[in-house]
Amino acid sequence: MDITCIGDVNVDVITSGIEGFPEKDAQKIISDVRMTSGGCSANFAKAAALLGLKTRLIGKVGPDIFGEFLRADFRKIKNLDARLSQGSKTGVTVAVTFRDQTRSFLTYPGANAELSIEDIDYDLIDGKYLHVASFFLQGLRKDTQKVLSFGRSSGMVTCLDTGFDPRGWSRKDVTLVRKTLSYVDIFFPNLAEARKITGAEEQDDVCDILLGMGPSIVALKMGKKGCYICSGSERVYVAPFRMAVVDTTGAGDVYGAAFICGHFRKWDLKKIGRFANAAAALSTEGFGSENYPTYAEAARLSDVRV
Repeated sequence: MDITCIGDVNVDVITSGIEGFPEKDAQKIISDVRMTSGGCSANFAKAAALLGLKTRLIGKVGPDIFGEFLRADFRKIKNLDARLSQGSKTGVTVAVTFRDQTRSFLTYPGANAELSIEDIDYDLIDGKYLHVASFFLQGLRKDTQKVLSFGRSSGMVTCLDTGFDPRGWSRKDVTLVRKTLSYVDIFFPNLAEARKITGAEEQDDVCDILLGMGPSIVALKMGKKGCYICSGSERVYVAPFRMAVVDTTGAGDVYGAAFICGHFRKWDLKKIGRFANAAAALSTEGFGSENYPTYAEAARLSDVRV
């Protein structure tokens, strides 16, 4: 393996773009709906494998048609080794996509909430990188530090993407994230998440605080505004690519996978950021994980030599 990814695995049911939610007791007709694999960890793993990294995914699903759908989907992907333990019911997210490219989510965590340290076979944690995603939607939470510590002791580069806290970023949750960051080498927050964790507003202040908590690299994902990457005293802004956006679900996870792909190749931060932005942008031209790019496709858009 090149990378092991641990965390949430679920099915995404994605609507076509709509103007707004229907009123209570009302109905709206949508033009399309898709079902794809989802969950931040699964998205990251799928994207990394398609970009050419030998990737292992560790997660939990149920003994149901959704679990069967996910296992079948992952088997089709070269370079992806999915090791999924069995829980009660597979997690499901209904992603409502709006015409202005914003999204709302209804999530049933299911087996993801049951994922625990007892489900982790440390012999399966292999590769140069260890990535843990969706801190708030899977059951590891307080034990994430143990998993990352094991990765560090094995010589792996540790990576974390917390995702946004749907319960509102309680003081307890923020404290736990801050403690966990001392075990992290590369951190992938979006700007809103980073502000909640640090209490700061400006990008440079956010980066300084986060770097002081432990990570050696902080890659701030800023959606339509591109990304801002910080390491030591180095600050790199990378502009976004403008695409015909269909759905942005999972774009941040693709960004993280492409970032690791570039880091694996020992590129400088500017080149990594441009490649990661390109991969994320390409992913938005389809629904969910249907349009995740190959290495050649992301390299072509970003002008990186194949």
